[in-house]
Amino acid sequence: MARGGITQPLVEDARKRLLARNVRPSIDAIRAELGNTGSKTTISNHLKAIEARESTRLDDEALLSNHVTELVGRLARQLRQDAQETIEQAEQHHKAEIASLQETLKAQTAEIRQHQAQNESLTQERDALQADVRWLQKALSTLEGDNRAQAQRIESLTEQVQDKQRQVDSLEEKHGHAREALEHYRGSVQEQREQDQRRHEQQIQQVQEEQRHLQQALAVKRDEQAQATREITRLFTEVTEVRKQSDQLTQQLGERERENRRLADKTVRLEQQAAALRQRKTALEKQQRVNDQLKARVQQLETELSVKNELLDRLSAGNDSDETIRGLADKREKKSQNSHKALKK
Repeated sequence: MARGGITQPLVEDARKRLLARNVRPSIDAIRAELGNTGSKTTISNHLKAIEARESTRLDDEALLSNHVTELVGRLARQLRQDAQETIEQAEQHHKAEIASLQETLKAQTAEIRQHQAQNESLTQERDALQADVRWLQKALSTLEGDNRAQAQRIESLTEQVQDKQRQVDSLEEKHGHAREALEHYRGSVQEQREQDQRRHEQQIQQVQEEQRHLQQALAVKRDEQAQATREITRLFTEVTEVRKQSDQLTQQLGERERENRRLADKTVRLEQQAAALRQRKTALEKQQRVNDQLKARVQQLETELSVKNELLDRLSAGNDSDETIRGLADKREKKSQNSHKALKK
């Protein structure tokens, strides 16, 4: 439906003004002449109606003029319609492809940024795990040093126990000798023997008490050694697990890097497709210029046909003087030159 402000007479006046300035009356040119108002569809419909009406103004009495007029009119309308449809379809297809490629490029860019963020996070986790591994290795070294120190202390206590045992053995041997001596002097030194025996028993009790204390200390140290051994085993297990996690993170990081390279390659292909679309747009613009030249040629043919029809009218009316013929010939020559100029533009 045509808009209320844009009528066929307004479009016709704008078309005449453009033709008077030797400007091709395209839809955009007419719309600019009207002050950039009105839809292109409305202007196109009015323009087609005006051109159809002008194509029917040829003299019906001249059979040759009627045939040429009808042929040129159909050809002009068909050329305009085909050219306009081709250009509109190409522009719509080109816009749709550009929009699709832009959306795809945005999605790929967002995905690449997400993968980069994930890679940074994985790198930070790997660094943290490596720091934990170093700390655990340091703690393991400290525990190994403590374990060696404990082993040395246990060895020293064992030597002390053995030394006490040797003293006990020596005392028992001395006790045996003393008992044998006391048996020889039983009758005479009974009291002295009892005193020595009591003293000896006290020493044995003291030695046995010291031996029990040393054995208890040795048991405690052995328990500490066993606990240290279990702690070392647990630390070894944790270090092994951390190393496995570090290897998995390294593998995941490698996979992310390969995925980034694949996305980069895909981005390059998208940019190449965009370049191909720009080349297609350039080709369409060249086709548009060719169509404009064809339209200018059609206008030239219409002008020549109008001049011929006017000449035929004058000849049929009897006004065929030489001056009139020369005037018409000059007029046709000027219109032909103007058409050639428009074609060159």
